[in-house]
Amino acid sequence: MRRNRVLWALGAVAALFVTAVPTAGAASTRPDPLAGFGRQTLTWQACGTAQCSTLTVPRDYLDPAGQVFHLPVIKFPATDPAHRVGTLFANLGGAANSGVGYLRGSLTYALSPRLLADFDVVTWDARGTAGSDPALRCPGAALDAYFAVDPTTADVGSLMTAGRAYADGCRTASAPGLPGRLGSLVGAFDADVLRSALGEKKISYFGESYGTLGAAWYAELFPAHLRSVVLDAFFNPDQSGQQMVVDQSRAAETEIGYYESVRGNGALIDSLFARLRTSPLPVPGTTATVGPNALSTALSIAVVQPEQTWPLVDDALAKAAAGDGSGLYELAQNGRLPDGSYYPTIYQGQALECADWWWPTTRDGYAAMRAAAEAAGPDLGALQAQSGLPCTAWAPPTSAPLPLTAAGSPPILVVATTGDPDAPYQWGVSAARTFQHGVLLTFQGHGHTAYMRGNSCVDDAIDTDLINGTPPAAGTVC
Repeated sequence: MRRNRVLWALGAVAALFVTAVPTAGAASTRPDPLAGFGRQTLTWQACGTAQCSTLTVPRDYLDPAGQVFHLPVIKFPATDPAHRVGTLFANLGGAANSGVGYLRGSLTYALSPRLLADFDVVTWDARGTAGSDPALRCPGAALDAYFAVDPTTADVGSLMTAGRAYADGCRTASAPGLPGRLGSLVGAFDADVLRSALGEKKISYFGESYGTLGAAWYAELFPAHLRSVVLDAFFNPDQSGQQMVVDQSRAAETEIGYYESVRGNGALIDSLFARLRTSPLPVPGTTATVGPNALSTALSIAVVQPEQTWPLVDDALAKAAAGDGSGLYELAQNGRLPDGSYYPTIYQGQALECADWWWPTTRDGYAAMRAAAEAAGPDLGALQAQSGLPCTAWAPPTSAPLPLTAAGSPPILVVATTGDPDAPYQWGVSAARTFQHGVLLTFQGHGHTAYMRGNSCVDDAIDTDLINGTPPAAGTVC
């Protein structure tokens, strides 16, 4: 029954939106309640080698006359304008990472010269995050209390209390109702307002990591507005939050085993876990100590991009073996600024996870999720389950677990890495089967995502599909 209601609601909103955001230049004889959004003119200003603007979207698409979001947008014009193919939407993940800020700083590392030559590359900051106005705010005191509770050792009651205080603090510090106006599903509507404002009949869409969720929802809701789609490291909307953290815990545990087998440090890691559970390590020069959660955090960092993160974790483990917790402490500060405040990405990304999946809301439900995650991944399970704590008291999610088929879309290339700790390989396999026109490309490797990591087979397949709309043969392995 719940799924039926969700489907009905999606259909109603999608029908309203398709009416409201017609193809650029097309005539419409029907009332257009969102004409001020879909037909807005973007005013571009130079920002380095790019052009920057601001997109206005309604906070609530069922109340378009109400309050709005102002979203930063950036466009990198095609470097070979004579052979320009069109516009490429790049949603490169990181949950609440600033799309604008990321591409400004990492454009040539994130996308190939072929894509930059043939496309105007466009991205934006998601509603409620980064440079969005308004954006979610969370007070430091609530975050301090939340992160002070070690999810690997604390009792469920203490964890629930900290998580709910976190959610309450964010709700109080933010614009009224803001936590309930976020998420990848509604973000897909924002993306189509942007498409229309750009005057594009169709766009190509590259989603990577968490950005695959927004790209997949776009393909589900607006398949006729796409010319090509690639999803690298797919995040699966057809599951609950509990299923997600259990799958991630299992995949990460496998990758920790790979790290240990290559580095030969499994015995050291086991001994450090045993030691830290009873005797936290001091951090020289401070009054701080580190416990097992810091070691779990370090291992979670090790498995994301082995070629970049293994040396950092190796060094931290060596220091810890000598009784110095400073290396683990530094890795555990990921997301915290030197002055003690937090990158907004930390709590804004948490808000998106609460909006995009269904999570346990009771003490027993959370306890069951933590137990299942720990059973699947003893080293990281409790840390993974921590991501659901604020969601126990958040606004209800904006979508229910739902298999997306994207009926009527062009071929959707799903790129899955066999050793991905964050987007387990099976998620990509399942997605390629579920999409009406899904095509699976397998990357035999380790770490999160496959594109622009030095494998020309992967990079060429993705570039060719986005540019020409021709995916590789289904089942291709790189």
